Amino acid sequence: MRPGYGMFQQQAARMRITPQLRKAIGILKLSTPELMEVIQQEVTDNLVLEIAGNKGGANDFTPTFLRGNRSADSNYEPLLHIASNEVSLERHLKEQLGFIPNISPSMRQTVILMVGNLDRNGYLRFTLPEIAEVCGMEIAQVEHALRILQSLDPRGIGARDLRECLLLQVQSLPDGCPIVSELIKNHLKDIAHYHIHKLTTLLQVSTQEIQAAIDVIKELNPRPGAAFHIETVPYIIPEVIIERVGEQFFVRLHQEASSRLSVNGYYERMAVLDSDNKEVTQFLSSKLHAAKFFLKCLEQRRRTIFRVAQAIVEEQNEFFSHGIAYLKPMTLKQIAEKLSVHESTVSRATAGKYAQTPWGIFELKHFFPSRLQTDIGDSASSEYVKSRIKTWISGENPSKPHSDQKLADLMKGEGISISRRTITKYREELGISSSMRRKRI
Repeated sequence: MRPGYGMFQQQAARMRITPQLRKAIGILKLSTPELMEVIQQEVTDNLVLEIAGNKGGANDFTPTFLRGNRSADSNYEPLLHIASNEVSLERHLKEQLGFIPNISPSMRQTVILMVGNLDRNGYLRFTLPEIAEVCGMEIAQVEHALRILQSLDPRGIGARDLRECLLLQVQSLPDGCPIVSELIKNHLKDIAHYHIHKLTTLLQVSTQEIQAAIDVIKELNPRPGAAFHIETVPYIIPEVIIERVGEQFFVRLHQEASSRLSVNGYYERMAVLDSDNKEVTQFLSSKLHAAKFFLKCLEQRRRTIFRVAQAIVEEQNEFFSHGIAYLKPMTLKQIAEKLSVHESTVSRATAGKYAQTPWGIFELKHFFPSRLQTDIGDSASSEYVKSRIKTWISGENPSKPHSDQKLADLMKGEGISISRRTITKYREELGISSSMRRKRI
């Protein structure tokens, strides 16, 4: 046969993602706060949808906006609507400046200029010559303004580097701490690398004095302005609530806005009664169809998350009964096979979703720890290893703390073969310093 072009008919099975399926998948992977935003947008865009808690009686077909009386929202939390009273760093410093007497207007404006040019940690990033040029002042006057700024609370504010920030705080200590000042001025790198013996030789003091001075430095604040930086705190809304009743654990879903969303009966009735008006009927029919499909997607999402949470409780029963140390290795595939769904469905149902358990609030992804093989053929989870590391370190001798290799050997004694590098990784994830920095003489 000669190669050539032509048109041929053939049958082939292909999977196509329809817009409806794409929307259902998108709704499943939303976290609770994201879902609430989507619901609010849908209620705004689609007039036939409304929150069930805002309706009157069961037979009231009148839409919410036509009724004068509106029932109180039982989910209204007044504490969340109190105005914030947090004070910014700039306001805090300016208020103190107002109580300092005998400051000329030009000097006060220079200090205010410096306050306005502090970074979020409270450091002054402009040089004194630059400030002098802007203000048209002598360097000596700018230095005086800087001393005024650095005398304000919190101590260490207005510093130009870490060394100056720590020294400003040391000056306010009662005994002056000469060793502490010397360490900050000339030996910060040695402190960072914990070169205790080198410092005892250089300063001709005992190891205990060096250790005590380092403990004082650790109590200082390297970022005095950070406490005044206002950040948006994300709220975690548990999607799933797991409660213990006797010896069993029960799963229930959080009653968010999606469970109270419904189609307004007034518009369903209007679509039937005004059948002579084709434009109204067509418009309402499209809105009703979109609303019912959206409600179907929400119900499917709730059902999927509920089934996944139930399967997790069944597989991780030891965790819910005894604590985090009993969290066993588990994969998304195990839950997918248990529920006869695709692995990607389980992934979407657990990503960004949180569960309230007797042991605290955890993301559903937390219940799928990695697997570590033991010498007896069983397996242990990474969370179990972390709990053992934390236990051993909390009970160690401060003068001879466990090294990462020692911790690896202890794990091997329990039948879990794990490398020193992995121990280091888990220790750092727990926020625990190395053995050299934990050592106390």
